[in-house]
Amino acid sequence: MIVDEFSLKHPDNRHRRRSSRILPLDPSDPIFIQVERLFSKGWRHRQKIRPVVQRVFKILSSDESLEAYAIHKSQVQAFNLLSRYKKGANEQLCFHGTRRSCALGDDSNQVFLCNSTECSLCCIIRGSFDVAKCGTVNSFKRFGSGIYTTSCSSKADDYYSAGRSRQQHPRNLRVLLLNRVVVGKPHNRRHNATHMNQPPSGYHSVVGLPGVDLNYEETVVYRNDAIRPAYLVVYGPQSSMEQPVEVQSDVLLPPPSINQKSLARNASKAHALLSALFTTPLAV
Repeated sequence: MIVDEFSLKHPDNRHRRRSSRILPLDPSDPIFIQVERLFSKGWRHRQKIRPVVQRVFKILSSDESLEAYAIHKSQVQAFNLLSRYKKGANEQLCFHGTRRSCALGDDSNQVFLCNSTECSLCCIIRGSFDVAKCGTVNSFKRFGSGIYTTSCSSKADDYYSAGRSRQQHPRNLRVLLLNRVVVGKPHNRRHNATHMNQPPSGYHSVVGLPGVDLNYEETVVYRNDAIRPAYLVVYGPQSSMEQPVEVQSDVLLPPPSINQKSLARNASKAHALLSALFTTPLAV
């Protein structure tokens, strides 16, 4: 059974390269445009120059993985309908920054996952998120052991790293994951709560609001099946503009047939002309 459009077996994804788990989207694709807008809108750090989205890849998963996500989503939907929470499953697209130890996404040919256990990016794309790994890279857990995402792309960018790889990424390209998250009914908090390992009863996630302990929003879920990676966003500095052409001053070059005597006379005339120019007073 094909669960949804992110399935490896979905007809729309059959033109992917064999054994690849990511599919490049054309810049004219409406999904590419939507992701680009979310990225730009979410870049809220004023002190950080907003980069440009270079590429977007659709992340493909097994039907088994997608089915577990779909079941959780339907359960949250049903719970909220019974409790009269109008937003239902409240599925949102949120960013996540992580460690990349390979060249995945650097160009349209870099579409194969690496096998390094240090590459959190490829591990997540291959098997989705694991709440048990919370804190393995960043020890501070503001809302306890959960899976952290945010609508603020510039905040997620703070958590991107190139790991221990010596791979030189062209044009300083960086990557973020854009994920489908079942937020459900969120428990809003403004203060840290590092002891948490689940949301309060009746809630499905924790949303940290700016104003006290946070500067930017973040959304935390505590179940693996509440989140699936959806898109890989590759971004970097604005492409360098075409270098200006250096305009040479008008210099009359002697024809190849001219003799050395003529050349000397021309040089003498040019010297006299320049001397006159530099001794002439400027008009006021």
